[in-house]
Amino acid sequence: MVSDPEIRKQLQLAGLRFMCTRAKWLESEAKILGVSLKNGNLSSREVDQRLEQMGALDLVYPELMRCE
Repeated sequence: MVSDPEIRKQLQLAGLRFMCTRAKWLESEAKILGVSLKNGNLSSREVDQRLEQMGALDLVYPELMRCE
């Protein structure tokens, strides 16, 4: 752990900027996959594979199961 408060703050800000960038990328990818699935250009299985590659399945399905 970084003990200097100013360095720690800079690292935290960098981490938050990375999260924002990653979130924008994830939103873009989700829209592309959604449109492709809706239009029949990708199957459900292909979308599952893409979600798994992106590491999203561990996040997606537990949330969906809680909503039911």
